[in-house]
Amino acid sequence: MGSVDMLLPVETQVPRAGRFVAAARHSWAVLRRHRVILFVTMALCLLAGLIFILMSTPDYRATASVEVQDVPAGAAGAGSTGRPTPESTETLMQTELEVLRTRALADEVARDLALVGTPTFFQGMGHDRPVGGKGSQSQRQVEQDMVARLLRDNLEVELPGKSRVLRISFVSADPVLSARVANSYADSLIRTDLKRGFESGVQARRFLLGELDGARRDLARAERDLAVYATQTASHDGAAPALDGSVPARLAQLNGYRTQALTDRIAAQKRWESARRASAETLPEVLGNGAMQALMTQRANARAMVVQERQFRKDGHPEMREARARLAVLDDQAESMANGIRASLKEEYDVAVHGERQIAAEITALERQAQAAQGHDVQRGILARQADTYRMLHDSLLQRYRDMASQAGFQAGRIQPLDRAAVPDRPFSPRIGLILLVAALGGMALGILLVAARHIFDDAVTSADTLAERVGLPLIGAVPVTGDNVQPPDIFAPIASSLLLASVDGLPRSLLVTSAQEGEGKSLTVHALALALARLGKRVLVIDADMRRPAQHRLFRLTPTHGISEVLTGQAQVRDVIMDSGVAGVALLPCGAVPPNPAELLSTRALDMLLASVRDDYDTLLIDAPPILGLDDTPLLAAKAQASLLVVEWGRNHHGGLRTAVDRLRRSGAAIVGAILTKQQGRAFDYDYHRGG
Repeated sequence: MGSVDMLLPVETQVPRAGRFVAAARHSWAVLRRHRVILFVTMALCLLAGLIFILMSTPDYRATASVEVQDVPAGAAGAGSTGRPTPESTETLMQTELEVLRTRALADEVARDLALVGTPTFFQGMGHDRPVGGKGSQSQRQVEQDMVARLLRDNLEVELPGKSRVLRISFVSADPVLSARVANSYADSLIRTDLKRGFESGVQARRFLLGELDGARRDLARAERDLAVYATQTASHDGAAPALDGSVPARLAQLNGYRTQALTDRIAAQKRWESARRASAETLPEVLGNGAMQALMTQRANARAMVVQERQFRKDGHPEMREARARLAVLDDQAESMANGIRASLKEEYDVAVHGERQIAAEITALERQAQAAQGHDVQRGILARQADTYRMLHDSLLQRYRDMASQAGFQAGRIQPLDRAAVPDRPFSPRIGLILLVAALGGMALGILLVAARHIFDDAVTSADTLAERVGLPLIGAVPVTGDNVQPPDIFAPIASSLLLASVDGLPRSLLVTSAQEGEGKSLTVHALALALARLGKRVLVIDADMRRPAQHRLFRLTPTHGISEVLTGQAQVRDVIMDSGVAGVALLPCGAVPPNPAELLSTRALDMLLASVRDDYDTLLIDAPPILGLDDTPLLAAKAQASLLVVEWGRNHHGGLRTAVDRLRRSGAAIVGAILTKQQGRAFDYDYHRGG
């Protein structure tokens, strides 16, 4: 809102500031006008607060404090816990707060202090002790429930800031009882924490004992499996042949043999392939064989003899046949010997192939044996590590169990005492200053609300401000309550002085006095106002124009025979009916006989003639007119008078009807100079130049 105001021009801000000041002044005026309501309301609220203080029983509050730690010193597993987080700390503190409010802790306090069956406790709490059972509960059960409820209802637990300190307070009418209960709550909380820690330690030891038995069984089973497997693999490895007792050395030896066998097989294969494809005479084995060479020489000689014999003899010649037969025998012998050599080469190749395969098979078997031995070693290592793991777990659990067994019964608790509750020397409640302050502020707020409600909903005219706000009339003066008797002229002296300044010409020559409704004191006002003006040296003629309920002759204690009704009807002259009131400067024109329809008489020209005939003989004419609402007489009279004066009863007229009456007067052409408040209650009217009206 401030930034918007800075952007507005000055001429816009000034009216807004002026409206704010005007609203503030108006509010202050309303409060000042109804200050009695405000002061009375505050006084009543203060009185109520004082009565509450006197009737309240003094309560005493005793406070003990304890500290809550994360993990107690020496607790099992404390070394493995990490640093606590703010969330975990807050959760821990809230948990302890809820533990303090439990029924179980209240029962523990009741048992500790033996409160059940103690009349002193109920007296200190301001309650009557139960005198019998209730339903299916015995008297002791009912009393125990009531004690627990009173303890929980009057317990106050505070956690200051983000600290680890718990403040345990108890409130009662007995200061000694408050201190005892607060200290018992602190002690019970510590005992409960120690009990929980001990029970949790017992449960932890039981759990560790079970885990230890399981680890011992697992370790025994793992060691047994390792021993059985080692025995089985040892017997299996001992049955396998080994040249030098070592599988890797044997593999190296066989690999050497396989290389040599491969070389021999390749050489034998080459010789066999050569022998199979080449002729027998060209084979190196044949050429290197002595018997084969001798046979081949003989065959060459026999072939040469056959060639020689063929030159001289025919094929059928006996010597020729003998020579061919000898050559054939030598050829057969050479072929047979060559085939034998070729067969030996084939056999040598087959032997080389068989030897290579045998060595390869032995190597394969040995490698398989080596793989099996390696697998045995791996499995043996797995079983050994498993046994070691179970052994380490068993030893760790055994050490943990020994530590917990050694620490059982003397571990420090999580909750440690700080301050013991002392017996309070002053009551905690009622707080006199606070109660009186709240009562005063509450009374002020209630008074302001009542003033606002009265200002909004009660529209009765009670001051110059309400008269100016609601009907727009200035207040000439106010008259206190004096009953139905004649008003003292001294009260109307200021009003008469004000009327001397009512117009530019001074005192109006003719002044009509009326009211919105009957019974507001207009006739008494006319009578007293005439006497006050006479004291100021004015000549006044009082005209009793209220021809429905005339009262001026009674106020002046006169008995007229004729009056204004006879003058208007032509039965008498005005100068003949004017009466001396017995007061110097005041004359009376009475009503006379009451006509059946006064409005018809007042609407004739006879009224103008009457007023014109007496206007010059007096300084002013005071016309007592009937009430405005419901009658037509007053508008007719107001149209003839120079000015009009409205009489308003204090607290009776509301702005709706009063505004209607004023509007009706103004529509008739009347010039209303102001109003007079009659029958004012409370303090005398305090005029303020700075207030409206």
